[in-house]
Amino acid sequence: MKKIYDSKRIYQSFINSYDIIMSGKTLEDFLDDMEINFINLDVVFAHDPTTPLTKFELLFLLTYFEEVEDYERCANLDKMLRNAIKNVPKRNK
Repeated sequence: MKKIYDSKRIYQSFINSYDIIMSGKTLEDFLDDMEINFINLDVVFAHDPTTPLTKFELLFLLTYFEEVEDYERCANLDKMLRNAIKNVPKRNK
C-alpha cells in the first residue's frame, strides 16, 4: 500500500469531504463509486459524513480551501452556504 504524508492526507480528507458534500451521496454510495472492496484506512474525511452536515463544517471546509487558494471550491461552498443556510443546522446552538 502506498504511504501518503500527513499534508497530503489532510488535503485528501478535505477533497473527499468536498466531493461527498457536493455530490449529495451517502457514504456507502461514495465508497461504492470508489470501488473499494476492502477496509482502506486511507479514505479519510474532514467531517463526519455519517451525520447531518452543519454550518460549522461548511465554514471549516471553506476556510481550508481559502488557505490553499482553491477558489473554485470556495465559490461552490460559498454558494451552497448562501443557498442552503436555512437547511444547515448550527452546531452548539
